[in-house]
Amino acid sequence: SMIDREHAVLTQVNNVVGILNILYAMRQDFPDCHLVKLGTMGEYGTPNIDIEEGYITIEHNGRKDTLPYPKQPG
Repeated sequence: SMIDREHAVLTQVNNVVGILNILYAMRQDFPDCHLVKLGTMGEYGTPNIDIEEGYITIEHNGRKDTLPYPKQPG
């Protein structure tokens, strides 16, 4: 999303417009419903390490791997 200005703007527009579409649909069809939207901290919590973009090497229970971090769905 932060490759360049164009990608950053597209990401922001998609996120904001997507949430607005959900909110208006909810108001129309489910007016008593509540929406809980989580941002990055809701997804990853607040670990005692920096939340970096890229890859992180983790060692756990004697095994070690390098993973995309934050995760990259798909």
